[in-house]
Parts: sequence; structure tokens; C-alpha cells
Amino acid sequence: MLSNRINLKIVHKGAILVLVPLFFELIFLGVLTELLHRAEVEVQRQVRSKAIISQANTLSKLFYDAGVAMGGYSITKSPLFSDRYDKIVRQIPEDLEELRKLVGDNPKQKQILENLQKITVTGLKILGEAKSAIDDNRVDVAQFRARHMYKEIRSLADKLQDELRGLTEDERRIEQESPEKQNRSRTILKVFLVGGVVANILIAFVLLWFFTRSIKNRLDVLTDNSFRLARGQPLNPPVGGGDEISHLDGVFHSMADALTEAHRKEKAVIDNAVDVICSIDMDGKFVAVNPACYENWGYTPDELLGKRFIEVIAPQDISDTIKAVRAIRAEKSNLQFDNRVRRKDSSEINVSWSAYWSEKERAMFCVAHDITERKLAEEAIRASEHRIRTIINHMIVGLVIVNQDGYIESMNPSAEKIFGYKAEEIVGRHLLSLFSDSKFFSEHNESDTTSFMDTLFNQALNRIGEFDCIKKNGEDFPVELSISELKTHEGERYMANILDVSERKEVERLKKEFVSTVSHELRTPLTSIRGSLTLLSVGAMGALPEQAKKVVSIAERNTIRLIGLINDILDIEKLEAGKLDMVFENTNMKDIMERSEQSVNTFAANNGVKLEMMPTDAQVYADGDRIVQVLVNLLSNAIKFSPQGQTVTVAVENAAGFVHVRVIDRGRGIPEQFKKLLFQRFQQVEASDAKKKGGTGLGLAICKGIIEQHGGQIGVDSEEGKGSTFWFRLPPARTDSTVVVQAQETRAS
Repeated sequence: MLSNRINLKIVHKGAILVLVPLFFELIFLGVLTELLHRAEVEVQRQVRSKAIISQANTLSKLFYDAGVAMGGYSITKSPLFSDRYDKIVRQIPEDLEELRKLVGDNPKQKQILENLQKITVTGLKILGEAKSAIDDNRVDVAQFRARHMYKEIRSLADKLQDELRGLTEDERRIEQESPEKQNRSRTILKVFLVGGVVANILIAFVLLWFFTRSIKNRLDVLTDNSFRLARGQPLNPPVGGGDEISHLDGVFHSMADALTEAHRKEKAVIDNAVDVICSIDMDGKFVAVNPACYENWGYTPDELLGKRFIEVIAPQDISDTIKAVRAIRAEKSNLQFDNRVRRKDSSEINVSWSAYWSEKERAMFCVAHDITERKLAEEAIRASEHRIRTIINHMIVGLVIVNQDGYIESMNPSAEKIFGYKAEEIVGRHLLSLFSDSKFFSEHNESDTTSFMDTLFNQALNRIGEFDCIKKNGEDFPVELSISELKTHEGERYMANILDVSERKEVERLKKEFVSTVSHELRTPLTSIRGSLTLLSVGAMGALPEQAKKVVSIAERNTIRLIGLINDILDIEKLEAGKLDMVFENTNMKDIMERSEQSVNTFAANNGVKLEMMPTDAQVYADGDRIVQVLVNLLSNAIKFSPQGQTVTVAVENAAGFVHVRVIDRGRGIPEQFKKLLFQRFQQVEASDAKKKGGTGLGLAICKGIIEQHGGQIGVDSEEGKGSTFWFRLPPARTDSTVVVQAQETRAS
């Protein structure tokens, strides 16, 4: 077809359906309008002809009436004739003007009209002169005018008649021809109307045939294709054309190909699925099953087809399975249920069924997933949870789980025993309610849980902190507490490990009291013994033999060493107990370095070591005597472990917010594994150092305690074989007055 050859779109065909009749109607309307216009022109022409003839007759009659009125006036001199004459004279120009309007632009008629104008003016002039003579009572003139007037008027009347006949000759001919033309126009109009209606009907039928052939037939093909697709039959060949229908047919064929490909893929997926996919009819028999049944259940698809599916269910699960199937049929929706399937070799596996009942197909479509391994894993998880729960319940350490805001969610029996609460009594309360430490309650309101948790995390998160807690009966007791982060399904949680250290604290207290008592009891007699030995060594009791002097000298040195050990122990105990008083004031580091140098000069000279004190103008806010004690200890160690001829250097630097002091030696250095142990009590790099070099292993621990009470830091940088640098940092000098701070207040700050 033409539309197919030129690939018209449906919108184009629709435009043709609308525009072709519209175009024809416009032509029809235009022609009809023209015919009506011509008929109207002819009618107007006939009317104008009649008006011209009527006006010409009127003008002729008026001219004659003017002559008659003038004749009567000349005979009778009656005013009636005079008035009639005047009225006619006024009327003649008006009728001439009206006739001029009717004539229009016709050249011939305009020429005739000019002639009429001249004749009329001449006649009226003659009549006017006669009337003037009559009015002036000039009888002779009037009679003379009257005789000649009639002749001239008659002559002018004849000319007027001739001109009027010329004017109306064409109009009378038009008047005679007009009825024939009107009849002919009406006939043409009727024929045109009938022809237009017939042509319009023919065009409508042609367009109807055109659209029926180009659209409806192809829509029938599309409809047939939809039924074929539903029945799985091959589709009709593609329809021709380039419009939307052909495009829709192409899309339909593409969709059919896609559905075929999807069906092929679906079949491939089902055939290669790991899970068993099957359909079961109203009687509970397998009507379709994929090959996975052999791998999962040991049956081939042919062995299962027609078999009642209940026969493969473990006997102990048949009753529950039947109830589940009935529920699926009743609710007509997706449901899941678990049971055990007996394989062909009589072994059983755990299976999770996902089933859907189709009322239209009158069948149940199922996917059976083997969950045997999941069940075993769940059993293992439950067993593991049981073991973990047993361990937690039998831990000697209290375990408390809190959320991110610090509210208690659970606690183990040991925590219940430690605090005297049952779990249900404490769950939901804030962790703050278990603490009685005055440090917390002095810094935070009981309602200020956020600040409390921040402080607690700073001291106990991933480390062990010591706190005072309170039992249900109101009794305070010390604990060691460590907090760890937990990731759970509910979100982030915190686990608090709590150990009641009441007994250990009591033992430590007794030990400290014993050591303190023994130290004080030993220092007094040892001081007396040292004085006695000194008197003996200088000969106050008489000269001693040389051998006796050596023995007394050895006893004196050991006594001095023992007194130093006791003093160090007392200092350590005071530092830990917070009873070591310090006087803080702005102090020049230059003075501290000079005092320290004076204290160790002799010791350095005896060991062949030089001291180098770098000049400085730094000032610190510190207890000068205690810093001298620290610097003397560090210098003594540096001198002891420096080879003869080497130099020990002390350097001081002003840094951002603190004063940095370094004691540099060129000794043997410190192995990496000993660096973290040096500042603990009774720790030395080598066990033989105590015998060869002397010392108790308490000096660096005392230095660490003193520096930390100043709010500073102490440490060591060393490379084995290249010497060591012991350093400490102190706060710079203040601008306020001297402040005396107790050790306990310093620790709290």
C-alpha cells in the first residue's frame, strides 16, 4: 500500500484523515461563498437598475410639472402655482444628486448625467426668468417669454427624455436579464451543493477504506500474536510499514524473543539450582522437579514424578508438614516451614521449605533448601554460647555489660556477689550508682552521667584503674576495673571487668606498715653504728691495726649503703602514700645544676669522669631540693656507667610549655627490652650491677615519682653501645607567688 511504501506514522495518517476532508470542505466553502456573492451582486444590480429607472422617471415628471406650474402661474398668477413651482425647483437638484449616487462609477451613465444636469439647469434658468418677469408685472416681457418658454421647454423636455432613455436603456436591459441570471445561479448552486455532498461522502469512504487497510488489519495481527504468545505458538511474520504499529509489532517480537530467552535461562537456572525446586498438585504428588533432587535427596526426577511428596518426609515430621501445607492453601500466600527429609539411602537431612499455593494452577510451588549444615552450626553456636555462659557465670571476676550511655544491661553472678545485688535489681540503672569514690562525686553531679563516663573511660578504657565502689548495704570497697569495647548486633557496648581487691589492699597496707616500721626501727640504730664506725676509723678510740682499719672501713661503707637503702624505701613509701611534702617555687636551673655538680664532683673525680654543665637561664616551678635529688641520682648513674676519661653532659632547653633537661653519658647504653623496666622498683639492666656498681634499684623509681608529682615526665633515649640520654620535663616558672602543695593534692591534679 501507498502508506506502507512511504512509511507514514499513525499520527500522519490521522492528519490525513482530518486534513483531507477539511481541505475539501474549505474549497467547497470557498466556491459556495463565491457563488453566493455573485448572486448577491446580481440582485443588488437589479435593485440598483430599478432605482435608477424610478429616479429617472421621477426627474422627468418633475421637469414637466415645473413647466405646468409655471404655465399656470403665468395665466393665473396664483400663489398655489408659485409655491408648487418653488417646491419642484428645490426637489429637482436633490433628485439629480440621488441619481448621481445610484449611477456610481459607470462612465456612460456619468456622461448622460452631466447632460441631464446641463438640460435641467438651462430649463430651470428659462423658467426662472419667466417667473421673474411675471413677478415684476412686465406683461409684454412675460408674454414674450411665455411664447418662447414653451418652445424651449418643450425642446429641453424632448432632450431630457432622450437622455433619460439613454440612461435607463441599460438598466431596463439588466432588469430583463436579471431573472434569467438568478435562475441560472440558483441552478448552479444546487448542482454544486449536491456534488459537494456526494464528493464528501466518497472521500469519507475512501479514507475509511485507507485506514481499515493500513491500521485495523495490522492490529488484528497484533491481537492474534498476543494469543499466540500466550499459547506458546510461533508469531505471525512482522507487519510492514514504518509507523507506530510496525514499531509495536517489532517490540512485541523482541519481547517474545526476550521471554523465550528468559524461559530458557529460567529453565537453565532451575535445572542447575542447588536447591530442590518442584511443584505439587492437589493430591500432594510431584508434577515437576528439577535435577537437584538427585544431589540432595538421592532420587532422580523420574523417580519422584507422580510420587506423593509426604512419602519423602521423615515420619516424625509428617503431621506438622500436613498442617503447614493446609495453612499455605488456606492463606494462599508464601509461607516457610522446616522439616526433615528421608533420602533414598534412608538418611535424614534438615530442609527449609518455601512454598506458594497457586489457586489458578491448583498446585503448590516449592523451593527446598538443605539446612543440615546450618542446623549443625546452630547447635555448635548454642553449645558455644552455653560454654561461654558457663565460663562467665563461674568467673571470679565481676562482669558488667553497659550500653553507650553507661546504663547496665547485664551482670554475671560474680558481679552480683561483689555488689550484693541481684541482676534484676541493678539492670537499667546507671553504672555511676556502683561507685562511691569521692573523686567522682566531687567532680560530677549524680545526674551528670556523660562527664562521669568520659572520666571513667580516660582512666579505665583498655587499662586497669583503681576505684572505690559501694555495695548494696552501703559498704565501700576498692576494686580494679578495666573497660573494653564490644561490637554486638544491637550496637556498641562496653564490658566492665571488676575485681574486688579489698584483701590485697589490706595485705599491701600491712606490708607497707611493716616496711615503714622496720625502716624507722633500723635507721636509728644504723645511724648510731655508722657514727661509732666513723669514730673507730679516725682513731678516736685509739689507733687500730691496719687490718682492723680495713674491716671497719668495709663495715662503714655497708652501713652507709644500708642507710641509703632505708631512706630510698621510705621515700618510695611516702611517694606512694602521698605524704612526701614538697615546696614549689620559681627556681633557677643554674642553681640546681651547681648544687648537683657539687654533690657528685668527688664521685666523678674518683671514677675519672668529667662533668660538663651547659649554661642556661631557664627557670622552673618546682621543689629545688627534690629536683637536685633527681639530677644527682641521674648524674651518679651516668658517672657509674661511663668509662674513664669520658664526659657526662647536662643540657637544659626551653621548649613549648615546659623546660627540658637532659643528662647525656657515653656509656654502654641500654638494651631495648630494659627501657620500660628501668623506672620500676628494684630494676637494673644487669643483675651484677648491684655488686659491681652499687645501688638498690630504687633511685630511678624515686626520680619518676618526684617528676610526676611536679606534673612532668621522665624517660630515656638510648642505643646499645653508644651511650644513654636520661631526660625529664618540668613546668616553667610561674608569675604568681610561691605555692606550697601537698603531694596528695598534686596527685589529684
